Amino acid sequence: HIPAARINPPVNPPANNPAPPRPTQDRTTQDEDNEYDSDDATTLGSLEFSLLYEQENHALHCCIVKAKGLKPMDSNGLADPYVKLHLLPGASKSNKLRTKTLKTTLNPVWNETLVYHGITDDEMSRKTLRLSVSDEDKFGHNEFIGETRVALKKLKFDQKKNFNVCLERVIPVKKAVGGSARGMALYEDDLNEGEDSEERGRILVSLMYSSQQGRLLVGVVRCAHLAAMDSNGYSDPFVKVYVLRLAAVSL
Repeated sequence: HIPAARINPPVNPPANNPAPPRPTQDRTTQDEDNEYDSDDATTLGSLEFSLLYEQENHALHCCIVKAKGLKPMDSNGLADPYVKLHLLPGASKSNKLRTKTLKTTLNPVWNETLVYHGITDDEMSRKTLRLSVSDEDKFGHNEFIGETRVALKKLKFDQKKNFNVCLERVIPVKKAVGGSARGMALYEDDLNEGEDSEERGRILVSLMYSSQQGRLLVGVVRCAHLAAMDSNGYSDPFVKVYVLRLAAVSL
């Protein structure tokens, strides 16, 4: 007995019909999406804000809208967050602004506008706005949650730009800025560690350890963007070097 072969019915070729058009996204939605840099959440949370520079009035308007999914900082699994603004570089207290503190929330909604007055076009081309989110502690030890930075040169004058960005935790890391020469490595470090610290400038140093002589050679190469300490807008700087017991070097 020979089993009957299975015969499939012929398949008609597909008609040459054009593919249906893709549904177009509403233009308003597209424009809103394009205004945001990122909407991805992180373990630190995200921050939504907008920036507007009024050229005629020399005013930078910073509208802090809200944050979402902030990292819990308190024992109750919540936080008491606020946002602090800092124009970099600059050590003056007038460069710092902050929002009010919202209690026991990981999704605070501020809708608060902070304004920098007297901002020139030149400053807009070279300054950076730092937005840091912190948890206010009733004992005065505020805890840093995360931050984001915006180069103001990215803004178009008299046009509001919206942001929805992931917060980051910037960890100061000494980085080599050049190849080692004769066993000597050059390192560059930002002198702005800590949430409440001010932008103090940059220093370039070289380190070389001689095992034969048992000596550590420290070379101070140069500094840049130091904070003005005198009334004339300049400083008379010098550098002190300390060797600590924890094998750290304080400059």
